[in-house]
Amino acid sequence: MNIATPIERPQLPPHVDPSRVREYDVFTGYKPDEVATPHDGLIRLAEDHGRGIFWTTSNGGHWFINDRELLFQAVRNPGLFSSTAMTIPPLPRDKEPKMLPLMLDPPEHGAFRMPLMKAFAPESIKRLESSIRALAIELIDGVAGNGRCEFLEEIAEPLPVTVFMKMMGIPLERLPEYRATMFDMMSDDEARRLNSFAVFGEDMGKLVVERMAKREDDLISRLIDADIDGRKATYEELVNYCVLLLTAGLDTLVNAFSFGVAHLAIDPDLQRRLKGDPALIMPFMEELLRRYGGVMPPRLVMYDAEFGGVQLKAGDRVLMMLPAGNLDPQATPDFERFDIDREEVPHLTFNSGPHRCAGSHLARLEMRVFFEEWFARVPVFRLDPESPPVYRPGINLAMWKLPIVWDVA
Repeated sequence: MNIATPIERPQLPPHVDPSRVREYDVFTGYKPDEVATPHDGLIRLAEDHGRGIFWTTSNGGHWFINDRELLFQAVRNPGLFSSTAMTIPPLPRDKEPKMLPLMLDPPEHGAFRMPLMKAFAPESIKRLESSIRALAIELIDGVAGNGRCEFLEEIAEPLPVTVFMKMMGIPLERLPEYRATMFDMMSDDEARRLNSFAVFGEDMGKLVVERMAKREDDLISRLIDADIDGRKATYEELVNYCVLLLTAGLDTLVNAFSFGVAHLAIDPDLQRRLKGDPALIMPFMEELLRRYGGVMPPRLVMYDAEFGGVQLKAGDRVLMMLPAGNLDPQATPDFERFDIDREEVPHLTFNSGPHRCAGSHLARLEMRVFFEEWFARVPVFRLDPESPPVYRPGINLAMWKLPIVWDVA
């Protein structure tokens, strides 16, 4: 492995060893002019600089972890790595969002997580399958005869986002507006980020007031009536609940669909195999989640400590590169290869420890249903040679566009 010479920067915090400094900007990705995708950038970063915990001077200065074992340790240690502040670059503490239960630490976190665990339990989610399948069929049939589609705009956004907005009781006509606001939330521009949280907070506040006055068959109404450690959630807590759910529903599964289809578009043999044997869709999904993880949550260091060979100070921010943990030879020696026949490798895409994704059952259900219907209705497809995919680095690895084409009989 080629370990590049560490970069020494001026004005480093006194506790940061200059040998631990690496050039990395989460919002541009690593060497974007030299790599094809953000995931390739994470691989290249490890090849150039190794794996471990490192400091970057970008975006206010913060640590990042790209080593699988250190990531496992860190996400399971909320006492040291707190979720109470999760912005990079850091927002002022009085302006940090308070999304619940994501931005709480145990034991308080558990009380607020429990209602979501019930709402997203397998037996609850299973009841959504028929409506998810009907929507998937409608969207796929709408493009199947065209021989092409802009997959992100026509399928990846409307399918999971519509499902989630219906669960929440949010008017569907707000979908394009909310997706645009979500892009602002993922920006490195402080004003855009603050405005996005304000927009979501105001809109969710209005919905909470409406549901407090009149319950509906939706998730917001159930949260209003939920037990939170022997009491009901306050208005402010309910708004923060809803902002978290909205942001999660607007982005994460959209990205999983997009990365999966982008990979399939360059692997026609895998497409034919999955079309011929739908039983392989489940192992395909798990390999997709491993190979193309999307979320890199920041954390706040709560006290001075040594971790992974570095000295941490209270107040430091740390970026948890969960997708890089999936692409670590410690766990998978041939980690770059997409192989649905490999023995299942536990991945970090849904996180681990107390903050493991509560919506993982819904995500897997939607992915399975979508791919079953897609392979049954669309011929073998490929990337549009005249319009390549556009990727979006950031806290959430994503795509801006994904045009694909296929031959229509």
